[in-house]
Amino acid sequence: MVKCPKCGVEVATPVKTWSIPSRKPVKGKESKLVMGIFECANCKARFRAAIKAEAGIEETVSIKNMVERIKGIKGELMQTLKNLREKIKTLETERANLMIEIEKLKKMAESRVLTLESEVNMLREEVESLRDLLGYAEEEK
Repeated sequence: MVKCPKCGVEVATPVKTWSIPSRKPVKGKESKLVMGIFECANCKARFRAAIKAEAGIEETVSIKNMVERIKGIKGELMQTLKNLREKIKTLETERANLMIEIEKLKKMAESRVLTLESEVNMLREEVESLRDLLGYAEEEK
């Protein structure tokens, strides 16, 4: 495991790995240094770190290492799933709040429409009464 340089949390699995030939041979054999790019699950920082030095090109990956790597990936996936569930819950809450706000705005708009309709009807009645007073009722119709 490698520690994050920013927050110190241990990161189990790299996002990407590659081999670099080493300048100094180990025990007379050609050796490689394996580097990796890691992403911290806590602070999301990306950083590079050396994973191990391989002795010999034909070295195979052991099942134990594979199991540990799979466990690390599973842990990261579980963390991602937890984060996604939290985001979904937050978005559902925000959606519910927006729907409530939309309903309030609809009610306000409807009340304004009713108010304007009543004002327009009052104005029409005033126009009719003024036409009757001024004698324009028969000429306009």
